[in-house]
Amino acid sequence: MTKNYELMVVITTKLSEEEASGLNETILSWVKEQGGEIIKTDPWGRRMLAYPINKQTEAYYFLNFLKLETTTVKNVKRQINLNEKVIRHMFIARND
Repeated sequence: MTKNYELMVVITTKLSEEEASGLNETILSWVKEQGGEIIKTDPWGRRMLAYPINKQTEAYYFLNFLKLETTTVKNVKRQINLNEKVIRHMFIARND
């Protein structure tokens, strides 16, 4: 079953803005490899974190809107978790 999702990705500031954007594109390519569709990407830029994570107080934020099979979300999450440059991420199923 295909659902609409929001994927928020928080990337370390140890990367430049271009490298962070490239990493977000890599994550989106993983979604496409799993048969997903990218609806829209909203880069929020560099922002303060609500609390320090790994001694970092800022990060790059990307909000991605996707269509993806529910069974393949776990595979994309696994790939994201393996990347140390991604501080946090969150999938949210949308009711559109």
